[in-house]
Amino acid sequence: MIIYLAALVILNGDLHFAGVWLAATSTMVAIVYISAKLMAPDGVTAQNYKRYLFIHTAISGLTGLVWGGLASAYLDPGDLFDLFIAINMAFSITVGGMLPSAEYRPTYISLATGTLVPFSIYWLLTVDGPLRIIGVGLLIYYSFGLLVSARAEVQTIATLAAERTRDLTRQLQEQNRVIEQASASKSRFLAATSHDMSQPLQAQSFFITAMRRTLNQPEQVELLDKIEACWRSQQHLLQALVETARLDSGAIIARRRVFDLATIMDTLRAEFAELASRGKVELRISGAPVGVESDPLLVTRILRNLLGNAVKFTPPGGQVELSWTREGETAFIEVRDTGPGISTIDRDRIFDEYVQLEPTAGEAREGLGLGLTIVRQLARKLEIELRFDSTPGAGTRAGIVLPVRNLDEVAAPIQTEVEGVPGSPLVLLVEDEAALREGLTMLLTDWGCRVIAAASGQEALELLSWADAEPALLIIDKRLADGEDGLDTILALRAEVVADIPAVLLTGDIYQFERAGGIENMTVLAKPADATQLHAILLETVAPSRRT
Repeated sequence: MIIYLAALVILNGDLHFAGVWLAATSTMVAIVYISAKLMAPDGVTAQNYKRYLFIHTAISGLTGLVWGGLASAYLDPGDLFDLFIAINMAFSITVGGMLPSAEYRPTYISLATGTLVPFSIYWLLTVDGPLRIIGVGLLIYYSFGLLVSARAEVQTIATLAAERTRDLTRQLQEQNRVIEQASASKSRFLAATSHDMSQPLQAQSFFITAMRRTLNQPEQVELLDKIEACWRSQQHLLQALVETARLDSGAIIARRRVFDLATIMDTLRAEFAELASRGKVELRISGAPVGVESDPLLVTRILRNLLGNAVKFTPPGGQVELSWTREGETAFIEVRDTGPGISTIDRDRIFDEYVQLEPTAGEAREGLGLGLTIVRQLARKLEIELRFDSTPGAGTRAGIVLPVRNLDEVAAPIQTEVEGVPGSPLVLLVEDEAALREGLTMLLTDWGCRVIAAASGQEALELLSWADAEPALLIIDKRLADGEDGLDTILALRAEVVADIPAVLLTGDIYQFERAGGIENMTVLAKPADATQLHAILLETVAPSRRT
């Protein structure tokens, strides 16, 4: 633009002014360039941008005064070509700030004000006749420029904001990709670890149960009790990890039905009586029979975790009570203790994963801090209300709310004592771990079952072809050798006998359970499973009239 205007001046025959014009305007360009290099040699940053923009705005105002001053100096009211060149000088430097590409409005205002205002006033003072109206038009153009530059600034801000949003979106997508990869790696690690750890623990469980029937000396029984207590401690730690991961992955499916709440309370009373006695804690479990609707296994898990926490944190001489009260059409099942209570700050975080409060003097940390996390996730899974209230020094109250139903809808409870199974049912077992297969075979045989034990699905199909009866129950490990899947094995065995045989899926896996929910008449037992759980399922299978 500088060269173009210089050419116009030269064509008009004024070489001297053309030289002055080139020198003055080029100097201002050089000042802009040099000042940027000096103020921001490494670019505009969050530390130097304010100073940079202030000085650049000042230089823009000075540039406007130079261009406006030269245009005024060249102005000759008696020569239309001179007027044309002067107006070009004023317009050419100010029109750029109105473009959508203009980035910083204060510099444009400084430039346009330094150029147009003095030039317009000088035009009005020196030009006579009808051409004077051009001076008014220049002021209108100046006002219009301010308005349009405001719109350009809005568009620039919107463009920058959109670009930042795109950058943030790309960053979030990249972070999500990294998180997903880390989560997938963690899931694969936990799946492999839990599966490998659960195998020997599961075998130990079956061997312990089978061994108990062979012991007749009190010292032997006492020693086995201690071994079983250690086993249960490991079992609870592993099950907490597995259950948390399975809840996160959606593998646990709630199966709601009507059941008697009193049966769960009786089970918990028997389970925690000895633990409370050892801790010198008075345990009270009361409540008349009442029918409620939910998943009894998951409800038991919730109450077991709440009761376990209450007994563990209540000091000797304290009390723990499990009871229920009627609230209209619902029942509130509550665990109440006289423990130390929980502060408001701690109440906000105890439901988070791996959070454990500081133990009291003389106590050691136990568990992984997943109990209340599991409670909250199970409550969400069951879509029931979870209540929790605690006051430092006044104990803790926690419980759940379940809908009340008619007790007539509840079937007779199944017998849970580990005893012989009537009728000598045929059980087909598929387990690739030899120790676990041997232990489970020994246990099932001790219960009076006939057992077909196989290391793979293919071997099970071959053995089944020689059987003289249809199996009453399939017990299948989910992850078999050579990548074989237990779910596929169940479907293949059912197809072989053309019957929907009840099945138990033993698994240490914590994800990839999408297909499990679509397979009927199948129970999933997480390893290491308790022998009593398997015994109850077996009784339920061979004696359906006793099914709850």
